[in-house]
Amino acid sequence: MADIILHHYDASPFAHKVRLMMGHKGLAWKSVVIPMVMPKPDLMPLTGGYRRTPVMQIGADIYCDTRLIAWELEARHPDPTFYPGNGEGLAAILTRWADDNLFLPGVNFVFSNVADKLPPALLADRAKMRGAEPPDPEKLKALTPRLLAAVTPLLETAEALFADSRTFVGGDACGMADYALYHPLWMFTGAGKKVAAALEPYQNLSTWMARVDAVGEGTREEMESGAALDAAREAEPAPVAEPTPDAASPQPGDAVSVLAADKVPEAVTGEVVYVDGRRVTIRREDSQVGVLHQHFPREGYIFAK
Repeated sequence: MADIILHHYDASPFAHKVRLMMGHKGLAWKSVVIPMVMPKPDLMPLTGGYRRTPVMQIGADIYCDTRLIAWELEARHPDPTFYPGNGEGLAAILTRWADDNLFLPGVNFVFSNVADKLPPALLADRAKMRGAEPPDPEKLKALTPRLLAAVTPLLETAEALFADSRTFVGGDACGMADYALYHPLWMFTGAGKKVAAALEPYQNLSTWMARVDAVGEGTREEMESGAALDAAREAEPAPVAEPTPDAASPQPGDAVSVLAADKVPEAVTGEVVYVDGRRVTIRREDSQVGVLHQHFPREGYIFAK
């Protein structure tokens, strides 16, 4: 079986979410550390321009978005499940709340506290992703009280999930709902005492975070980016199942441009080879690595002909 290769960097909250998934499943995986900002020259041949972190590679199959990575790992390694108690719906709802409501206010608050220590290239890169101008670090630091006020009710909501002293979000077993909620909060733990102090009033939340953190990240082995390109070039994409398109989906054989719905500017082009109710696979060919299959969730992405 081909190695699981994770293209990531250690400070990425979304990458940490996937590292916890690896720990949950007890998996061995290869770690390719990528730049935090563009350009990412050894990643682009694999992703066709997709720049988000992380990306999972298995041979010549490239998996984009942490939701889709979770589905793929669950399908390949179903025990122990990410969805105890048939909790996939709960995990999906909490993922959307954490990503859409908690993550950006959390990032803004964390960045405001450390703005003078962040590389200017990082601030410029993240602003470009949103179509904005890079913030002035001093002005960003001045916004810290306001940004804390914005994040406080969200922390209150998260704390309320554990008001009955439950062990994990879904009950007694850890799962994807926990990792969905945990990764935006994990940012607070590594950005200095002032940021971490924002979590101190929430003892139930802090106790739960320690339990999630204990899951670990599986067995990690470092890999050079060139070796990951070799692995893709030497492999063939896995066969796909029979597509099950619907009237609203892209159709097999369509040439499409795939763009993140939240305006991350880089698009990926290819031919649709698989589609079902929640995922789309496109075929791409790259001069460095040959033929690839690149997999996306339907939600959150635009597939334009």
